[in-house]
Formats: sequence, C-alpha cells, structure tokens
Amino acid sequence: MKHALKKITLASSLAIAALTSQSAQAEGRLTIYCTVQNQACEDVAQRFSQKYDVKTSFIQASTGTVLGKLKAEKDNPQADVWYGGTIEPHFQAGELGLLEAYRPKNQANILPQFKNLMSSSKGEYTSATYMLVLGIGVNTEKLAKLGLPMPKTWDDLLDPKLSGEIQLPDPRSSGTTFTAMATFISLMGEEKAFEYLKKLDQNISQYPKSNLVTTNLTRGEITESIGFIHAYTTEKEKGAPIEYVIPEGKVGYALGGTSIIKNARNLENAKLFADFVLSKEIQEMPWRDHKLYQIPVTVDAQASEKSPEPKKLDLIEFDFDKFGSSEEGKRLIDKWLNDVKLANKLTK
Repeated sequence: MKHALKKITLASSLAIAALTSQSAQAEGRLTIYCTVQNQACEDVAQRFSQKYDVKTSFIQASTGTVLGKLKAEKDNPQADVWYGGTIEPHFQAGELGLLEAYRPKNQANILPQFKNLMSSSKGEYTSATYMLVLGIGVNTEKLAKLGLPMPKTWDDLLDPKLSGEIQLPDPRSSGTTFTAMATFISLMGEEKAFEYLKKLDQNISQYPKSNLVTTNLTRGEITESIGFIHAYTTEKEKGAPIEYVIPEGKVGYALGGTSIIKNARNLENAKLFADFVLSKEIQEMPWRDHKLYQIPVTVDAQASEKSPEPKKLDLIEFDFDKFGSSEEGKRLIDKWLNDVKLANKLTK
C-alpha cells in the first residue's frame, strides 16, 4: 500500500512539474494574428520579442479570415492576440464571446473623437489602435487615356466610361469593403446604398483580395479603386502614377483594432502586447520606419505630414453598435452577395 502511495505521489509530482514547466515555457511566448502589412507585422513582433524577451511569432491574414479562424478555433485557440484589421469584426468577435476583457494602459489617451467609443463596453475587449481614411485611388495615366477628370464624389465612380476599370475587395474576406458599405449606408440609408452598389457593380472588373486591388491599380490593370488612402500614398512614394481622392461630404474611415483572444495560452504576454501597440514608439513605427501611413490614435503620438489630420476631417458618425454586431455584419455581407454580386452576374 505504501509502495502504491509513493507511486501515486511521484506521478502527481511529475504531473505538477510538467504543468509548471509548460507554464514557464508559455510565459516566454506570444502568437499574433496580424492584419496589417507584412513588414509592420514583422517589425512589431521583433520589437516586442526584444523588449520583453518573449519568443514572438505572427500569422498574417485578412480581417475576415482571422474572424473565421477565431470562430473555428473557439475551443482551442491557436493565437493569443489579434493585431490590426478594421474594428467592426473585432467588435463582432467580442459579441460572440471570442475575446478576453482587457483595457490597455494607454487606452485612456485615445484621441478625443474616439473616447466615447472606447469608454463603452466595446472598449473592454478591443482597443482602437490606428485610423484609416476611406477614399478613391486613381491611376492618373489610365485616367488620362480614358479622357476623364479626377473624381470628386462617390457618384463619379458610376461613369459608364469606367466599365471594367474599378475594383474593390470582396467583403467576405476584407474589412475594407465592409467599411465602404457602412459608409454608404451611413450617407444614403441602406436602400439607396445598395442601389448605388448595384450600379457600381456594372463598372467592377472583379472583387479580389485587398492587397491585390492596390497592386492591380499600380500596374495599370484598372483605373480606380476604393480603399484606404494610406496605401495609395505609399505607392505614390514608390513612384507609381497614383493619387488619392477623399470624396466630398462626410468622410468614411476605419479604426484598426487590437484584441486579446479568449483563453489565450499566453495571457499575460498578450496584455503586455496590447499595452505595447498603444505606446508612442509603435504608434509611429509604421510611418516612420516603413512608409505605411496609418494614423496614430493616441494623443502622445505624432502622425506623418503625409496623412490628413483627423481633427480637420468631417468624419461620419458611425453606428458601431449596428456595424459591430455579428448578426448585422453577416446580414449585410449576405445581402451584398445575393443582391449585388450574384444578382448582377445573372443579368449581365
């Protein structure tokens, strides 16, 4: 009996030791789902790793792809934190119970226009991390060949001369087009917004992934696109014949989010990372070191002179409760698929 008891005690001790060892190992790791440009993903992971002596890895994926992964991995999360991507899908993930509650230390220093949003219950699970402005990207060489002037309004994209000359990403995988849909609904109401999207579809050549839209615009495969203007600024700086237009009227925009994944294996490191990305250093890193002109959202961080100042923009007052709802997000994307993309395919 004593011999058997010793075996049980030894087995228990070994099990505790194994768990302690796993815990100690976990404290030195962090896995990020990253929805910003690859060079920014790599840089932020390296800086965090060096600062906190944490073995850090990242998987880059689009906003819709990450949200899908969080749903699929709910019972066995494969990452600890989600960095980047438009904020509405983050809010949807929080609503679905896929996120861990945590308010980063510097969240209190968010820009005044976003304070109410961050002080709400949504800010308990997701923190705004950067800002993107929605606009029209233009290949000026292609536009000149078509004999068209620079667009000034969203309606200018409906010109029949632009047939097959416009692209925007598929909203099933891209947060960019969901932001565009939310913008049009906020400006026009849902019925008129979908009428607009149906008309716009007549000029759309295809709905590829987000990164391919800007690439195709730069190559001259299309004349115009809808997207976030920071990407167009970067391409122009590289020498491409690209300009951007912020259409007249109230301005559409997106906030990029950072969220900790529910049941993260490396929770304390995830909290450190959520703090880290709101630091002045990381807020300014994309534009200072990589010519990626996303706009910082904390009052202590400086934006590039090549970015518009948020306080000078007449921003749309988005209903984040509506567009941040998982049910509403699914409904709108399904409606776009059925009423715009598939419906127009049948009639073309």
